Amino acid sequence: MHACASVLAVWACAGGALAQESTAEAQAPAEPAAQASATDLDQVTVTASRVMRGGFSAPTPTTSITTDEINATAATNVAEVVNQMPSVRPSLTPVSTTNNSQYAGGYYLDLRGLGFNRTLVLVDGKRVVPTQIQGPVDINSVPQALISSVDIVTGGASAAWGSDAVAGVVNFRFDRGLEGFKGLLQAGTTSHGDRDNNLGSIAFGHAFADGRGHLLLAAESASSDGIERLDSRDWGAAGWGKIANPAYTPDNDEPRLLLVRNTRDANRSYGGVINSGPLKGIQFDADGNPIPFEYGDLVTKSSMVGGDGADGSAAFVLEAPLERQSTYGRVSYEFSPAITGFVEASWAKSKTRYDSLTRNDSSLTIKRDNAFLPDSIAQSMDDLGLTSFTIGRYNRDYARAFNDKSSETARFVAGLEGYLDNYWSWDAYVTHGESETNLHSSKKRITSTFEYALDSIIDPVTGAAVCRDAAARAEGCQPINLFGEGAPSQQARDYVLGTSHTMSRITQDAASATLRGEPFETWAGPVSMATGLEWRREKAVVTSDPLSMAGAFNTGNTVPWSGSVTVKEAFGELVVPLAVDTAWADSLDLNLAARMTDYSTSGTVVSWKLGSSWQVNDLIRFRATQSRDIRAPSLAELFGGSTTAIFNVFDPELGSTYSVQSITSGNAELEPEEADTTTAGIVLNPLPDLVMSLDYYRIDVDKAITTFQARSIVERCYDGQAAVCDLIVRDPVSGEIDHVNVSPQNLQTMRVSGADFELSYSLPVGNGQLGLRSLLSYVDTLRLDDGQNVIDMAGSTDQPTIASIGGSPRWRGNLYANYRIGDLAFNAGVRHVGGGRIKNEYTAKDMNILTHSGRTYFDLGGSYDFHTGANGNISLFASVRNVFDKDPPITGTGGFPTVRSLYDVIGRTYNVGVRFDF
Repeated sequence: MHACASVLAVWACAGGALAQESTAEAQAPAEPAAQASATDLDQVTVTASRVMRGGFSAPTPTTSITTDEINATAATNVAEVVNQMPSVRPSLTPVSTTNNSQYAGGYYLDLRGLGFNRTLVLVDGKRVVPTQIQGPVDINSVPQALISSVDIVTGGASAAWGSDAVAGVVNFRFDRGLEGFKGLLQAGTTSHGDRDNNLGSIAFGHAFADGRGHLLLAAESASSDGIERLDSRDWGAAGWGKIANPAYTPDNDEPRLLLVRNTRDANRSYGGVINSGPLKGIQFDADGNPIPFEYGDLVTKSSMVGGDGADGSAAFVLEAPLERQSTYGRVSYEFSPAITGFVEASWAKSKTRYDSLTRNDSSLTIKRDNAFLPDSIAQSMDDLGLTSFTIGRYNRDYARAFNDKSSETARFVAGLEGYLDNYWSWDAYVTHGESETNLHSSKKRITSTFEYALDSIIDPVTGAAVCRDAAARAEGCQPINLFGEGAPSQQARDYVLGTSHTMSRITQDAASATLRGEPFETWAGPVSMATGLEWRREKAVVTSDPLSMAGAFNTGNTVPWSGSVTVKEAFGELVVPLAVDTAWADSLDLNLAARMTDYSTSGTVVSWKLGSSWQVNDLIRFRATQSRDIRAPSLAELFGGSTTAIFNVFDPELGSTYSVQSITSGNAELEPEEADTTTAGIVLNPLPDLVMSLDYYRIDVDKAITTFQARSIVERCYDGQAAVCDLIVRDPVSGEIDHVNVSPQNLQTMRVSGADFELSYSLPVGNGQLGLRSLLSYVDTLRLDDGQNVIDMAGSTDQPTIASIGGSPRWRGNLYANYRIGDLAFNAGVRHVGGGRIKNEYTAKDMNILTHSGRTYFDLGGSYDFHTGANGNISLFASVRNVFDKDPPITGTGGFPTVRSLYDVIGRTYNVGVRFDF
């Protein structure tokens, strides 16, 4: 506790990251919302509540990122700014998804690290069409030129906004009041000479018809070259990895694993190495000549330190390149003082192209009569009486798939809003959205043709190399030479490689109507309410190429499927004042909300919230909430297409091992996840321009959806986890396992808890104004329980296999300071990501390195108002991120040297640009 207290004190004294929305709420005039114009309705609403009430401070903690803070970061994507927040884990970004073609190039938000599908993304308080069949929204699909602020609600919000708001809500607000033009041009690079990027945007707003109408138009284009290879960074070229310790025994003091530099494959080389029999240790150079394979130190079956083996991780893509464009248009018109209508349309497209992981081999069988076998090796086999051997090969000269992925999203919204009288307002809208993702993966190895091509012989008639199988020859089989890097001919590559194509299209239709007003009063003032109805239908269609449908590729075969869900909802929210202007309370409000949701797949579920905000006086406010929140299964989890595979399993019931079929598919019987969320906090305002807050949170998720592997299902059933036994289907005659159903199940529970601290302070310094802001997050608990295994990941950076959720350091925090004097503005930032244990359950007996330190990054920036005046403004700006080019900590997590979803792997970056408005 002493350590925690000291850290809090340091952050509190230094300043911080972002301003509390509660600051803005406290300064808002306590006037009836009905006094605003109809076109301002949705600007009065705060994201944490559906109720519009002047002076109301919602009890749910909310952080607001302002335009100035977005500009100071000079990022090419607003998601990079959001991902800096300590409550957000950058789980899926163009850096962290380079070995995951499904999410590559995307930015998906993940509050509390509970998974992207438990964070609800809104645009101006409205749902947007998902960009993936798993349910998340890629921020690339959100037009960004008009974003004026971003609200982050760090508490359960399902009662207000519906499914997926388990960890909270991120709401992107647009600048609806823009008049004239505003634009931005910027470019950037790194100190390593890569990741060149640029951004250009322009927006236009104009009032017409004597101010009754308003037009908004915006367009944006951005690109980043990405970073091609991991070994472009010194830490990435060092060959860090985990290796089994040959000296380990259960009875000595040696650890089981070692995290060391210069790890290499002991059973693979770039030109192929023999790894079985008496010829083991012979490799093949670029010309296919046999030469000795030099083994390194600490040699195990598959790994070693040093030597001639391949360093596979060095060839990983460090960051996928990205291009994106977007357009947005909106027209609103005031038909009368009480009714305003609007129509808006948006379009966004993103594209990434990069090569993925290589298909490597550890034990390819080479027969004595292989057509390409070097003569000296053939003679040695004859002398030794060998008929075959196995080779290992890192295939960077072929079979490295190239991915070309594009995502396109279009969205249309039309609505009306207005007033019934001075105390009642309403709004209604309909939306239609379509999102389509196309993934072309070329140079993928086809399993069957490769097996035919590998088994080659010399044609006794022609003396040419041919495939052994006559039927395959008749179908055009081309033999492949694997002796030496670059040996496979173009004809052989064309034969064994193919292209897969997967298309997923998601459509979303929705309608909503909301009524707000003050139905009656209590002794402390009017009761405010919001109530409404919502309807939504989402449909997914997935198609693929014939080879993928047949399971022809060694990996990534997609089976076509389709499915849809219809959702009907009714919601209500009340703000009930309990006290006002008393000796013990300036105000005390009770906030109640409930939502009834009916899913076409699983029936009815209720979410609710009970909260209170107690403004004791000008100095102190208490707030607390308790809520029941939900996440509905995604379309993929419900309807995913069926694929089959064969695996070997030990059958405890029969006491024997045999081959069994697994059938992987969606599960239409899934129920919504349920979460109980608690928040409690205090807001202090000791000085007019100083606001501090400290909030505790806890989220308990029940019936969380998870998927077990087929072999694990059998093991779990006979280890006592009865809930999975129904997935095992036995033959009624033989009693053997006929097949195992691998599908998502509501079998996991989760708990995350911790605290958030936030500070904002502004004061005059000299002839200028200094702003200090801070945000700090502490994770006390992050625990997953799948019914058999319990994994505690708080304080670690582990990536377990039972979920996509990763470990979390105890501490994350930001500091931000800005100083403006005249036309000059300077800003400085400090970002801290804590360290922790590589895996919580590791002891000194498990690995030689158990913990790693966190990283603190320093950022600098500034701007100069080159021209200011009545006819427009022009500002030049520059920024440097990660000023000291700090390398990430080495963890050896998931086959990668570091945790890409937590630490900066890019290094020092520079951005310069110009902003203008007129």
